[in-house]
Amino acid sequence: MTSEVADRVYRLGAERVSWYLVEDAGRLTVVDAGMPSQFQQLPDVLSTLGHTMSEVEAIVLTHAHGDHLGSSARIKEESAAEVHVHDDDAALARGEAERKSERHFVRGLARLYAWKSAVFFIRGGSLKAPPVAELSTFADGETLDVPGRPRVVHTPGHTDGSACIELSDRRILFTGDALVTLHIGTGGRGPRIMPGAFNASSATALESLQSLSGAQADVLLPGHGEPWRGAVAEAIELAIAAGPS
Repeated sequence: MTSEVADRVYRLGAERVSWYLVEDAGRLTVVDAGMPSQFQQLPDVLSTLGHTMSEVEAIVLTHAHGDHLGSSARIKEESAAEVHVHDDDAALARGEAERKSERHFVRGLARLYAWKSAVFFIRGGSLKAPPVAELSTFADGETLDVPGRPRVVHTPGHTDGSACIELSDRRILFTGDALVTLHIGTGGRGPRIMPGAFNASSATALESLQSLSGAQADVLLPGHGEPWRGAVAEAIELAIAAGPS
């Protein structure tokens, strides 16, 4: 799946996992890196757009779970792009820390949709995403000196270093797994946080949504599910109403 979902922003991946390419005056940033099995989508879309891997300057991660860290190491190797992640997820991205969750994912496998999701992630290599030893870290509120000049909004809960990435001049917000539009366990649609089996703390994840209230965006691009087009405040309200799962 590849489509231009916002101004010079291209979506890669599939409904269960989405990642993005940002073009800025011929310069390129990748936001998240999908799963290892999805790597080839990037050179394919770059070729379609008249670019090459060598033109990718940065990979900005919303967090360091394997379905987002994914192809980072390979993209870095083939493009010399620098990988950026929040400082609180740096150890996870380097393979020096274990992921945290408030309950074991097996408890969420009560539905066929959840089993299909599990198979999708395992086959995609998300459990074996290569770590990235050399990283650049960022903190809340920073504007990164990469193509697109995105601003960081720290939204812990899914992971300690989860962050949303804002392109305020284009009114775009990459929400990673801080706010998604697909429940990967049930197939439910609409704004929500991730299931507890994948969160370090669902309570913290819900609290962190308030950090997005000042975002200048009317297109939200999540890590799982379809883009949300509309007011950020409405998406937050719906996610809070959906609650933990």
